[in-house]
Amino acid sequence: MQRMFLFLVFCAFTAVNAQLLPGSKPVQTHMTDSTGKPLLMDFNIKLAGIKDANMPFSVFSSRPLMIYYFSPFCPHCQRSYGGIQQVAKEYEQKGLASIAVSTGGSGIGKRDILMFMEQQKATIPFFQDAEQDYGKKYGDGYVPRLYLVSSDGKVVRYSSLENENLKEIKGDIEKLLGLGK
Repeated sequence: MQRMFLFLVFCAFTAVNAQLLPGSKPVQTHMTDSTGKPLLMDFNIKLAGIKDANMPFSVFSSRPLMIYYFSPFCPHCQRSYGGIQQVAKEYEQKGLASIAVSTGGSGIGKRDILMFMEQQKATIPFFQDAEQDYGKKYGDGYVPRLYLVSSDGKVVRYSSLENENLKEIKGDIEKLLGLGK
């Protein structure tokens, strides 16, 4: 119970610091390495498939990819997932692959992720960052986050996923897919 309370406090802190308040803009970060070069997605990071334990993360390399990074206990993650899943469905036939990656640690287990998937009627593949390698390399300590990965592996991170910001994110997806807007 205490762990759940602390996590809810963390999510509230995230909402304020990540500008998740209504009317905020999707804060977009073109990720770079320590030399200033574009940070490329490492598809060799070990992520555990939730429904398909044998599905490697690498199956998503070399194609446009949307990654939803979340925690199953986070209220903001629960609220924003529906819109993200709609975007995933809308662009799937246009060439965008989509997955969700749950944070590791904090006592989060496969059962927690499966419950989130069931509550959200999730249709995209889910993974867990059990070793927290993904979070250490691409995270900023907050959830939810959305990552768009180009077919050449360049990563853009979004830190505000409110429904009113999805239009701008969708415009960026269309540019990523070369749909000419």
